[in-house]
Amino acid sequence: MHESLLTRFSQDHPCWNRELLERAGEDAAGLDELTERGLLTERGGVYALTESGAESFRRAAAEMFLDERPGGQPEDAGRCLLATELWLELERTNVQRWGLKRCVVRPDWSVRPALRREEVWRLEGGKLRWLYPDEPRFKAMLELHPAVPHHRRRPEIPDPAAWAAWRALPGEELGVDLALIVNYDFENYLDFKGHAGDEHRLVNTDRFYFSAAATAEEQLDTLGRFHLLLWELRRLAIPGYLDCDVHEQDSVNWLIFVSRSRAGAEASLARLKALGDELIRPVNPMEIWTLALEDLRAVPDRREVIWDVLPQAARPVCLTL
Repeated sequence: MHESLLTRFSQDHPCWNRELLERAGEDAAGLDELTERGLLTERGGVYALTESGAESFRRAAAEMFLDERPGGQPEDAGRCLLATELWLELERTNVQRWGLKRCVVRPDWSVRPALRREEVWRLEGGKLRWLYPDEPRFKAMLELHPAVPHHRRRPEIPDPAAWAAWRALPGEELGVDLALIVNYDFENYLDFKGHAGDEHRLVNTDRFYFSAAATAEEQLDTLGRFHLLLWELRRLAIPGYLDCDVHEQDSVNWLIFVSRSRAGAEASLARLKALGDELIRPVNPMEIWTLALEDLRAVPDRREVIWDVLPQAARPVCLTL
C-alpha cells in the first residue's frame, strides 16, 4: 500500500514534506502509515527513507518497472527540498511541446583540475580576480588547444590522448543542484549522429544550471567550477559545438543562483552585480542570473518554452559580453 508515494523518495529526490508531495499529485496522508511501519523517518516535517524503506522502495520500483534507486538520508535536507521544488515548478511551467527537456538533479559531473579556493579566485579591494588561468596545468591546456572555429569543427574529439590525460587529473564535482537541458525542434537535428566527446549530451541544446549557493564565497566557488567545465568542453571535449549548434544557431549556458524568497534573490543580485563583468570575462559567452522560487511560483501554468518562463521570473546579473 502507498507504493506510489514510497517511490517518490528516489536518489534524485530523497526527502519530501507534505506540501511538496501534494503539489506533485500524491496523497500525503499515506506519510503517517509509512512512518508507523518504519519505512520513513520524519524530522521537522521532512520525511526520508529508512533502511527498511529503501528495501521496500526497491521491491516496489521493480514491480512498477521503474528505473529508480532509493534515496538515503540527505546531508542537507533543506537544499534537497529546494531542488525538488525547483524541479516541480520547472515541470509545471514549461511544456516544451516541440522539443525535449531533461532535468539532471545534482549532476555528478567532474571538473578538472581540482583546485583550492585560493587557486581559483580572490577578492582584492572589492574587485574579483580570477587566479585559475595561471595554474600551470590549466595554462598549458589552453596554449596547446586553441579555440576551434565553427567552420573547422568535427564530430570527433580532436586530441583523444590529451582529453584522456586531462580526465585523469584529480577532479571535483561541479556542485550545482539541477541542470535543465533543452533541445528545441529536435526533429531538425536527427541527421546529426552525435559527437564522440559529448558525454553529457549537450550538443544542440540550451543549458540552464541552477545552484542554491547562498553566500558570496559559495557562489564564487560554484562559478569557478562552472568556468572550468566550460573551458574543458570548449577546448577538449566538444570544441566548436558548445556555443553554436549544427545549424549555426546560438546555444546558451546560464548559471542561475536560486533563493526561496525574492529578498534572497535580490541580495544575491546586488552582491554579484557589484563584481561586474569580470564574473564571466574569462569564459564568455555565458550568463549569470538569480531566481526566487517565490517568483517562479507566480508564473502561470504550462508555458510553451523555457524562454517564456526564466527571462520573466529571473533577474540578470551578467549577460554575454
